[in-house]
Amino acid sequence: MTNLADIAVLFVDDEVEILTALKSCFRREPYIKMFAESGEQALTLLQESDSKVRVIVIASDIHMPGISGIELIQRVKSLSPETICMLISGAHDISELVKDVDTGTIFTTITKPINVPVFKKTINDAIDCYLNAKTGSL
Repeated sequence: MTNLADIAVLFVDDEVEILTALKSCFRREPYIKMFAESGEQALTLLQESDSKVRVIVIASDIHMPGISGIELIQRVKSLSPETICMLISGAHDISELVKDVDTGTIFTTITKPINVPVFKKTINDAIDCYLNAKTGSL
């Protein structure tokens, strides 16, 4: 699966304004972009996604009502360990927020306000990492 048109990135944030900004910033990227306003909605999207489309990267806000970003990632990883997950937070000390998450569960953390060029590069790095792991390349 090297066709970027078959690859999806799922952005999850309970702040609609953030999702709207991400839609605008990522609109020209060659992969499929999916957006969810909650952890529950993200899980539903993952279950309903077309079999041709594979969500390989999830970028989720940490603090959300209901299912938190950490819980979402734990659930996703238990079902699909190869999915690359990132946490987004406005918190100043991200290490405190992820101390209970198993090593290797999170690809990286992104702090708010989001630096869009850096975030785009991070998403692309995650896609490259996934594809390299699938093909056995380094």
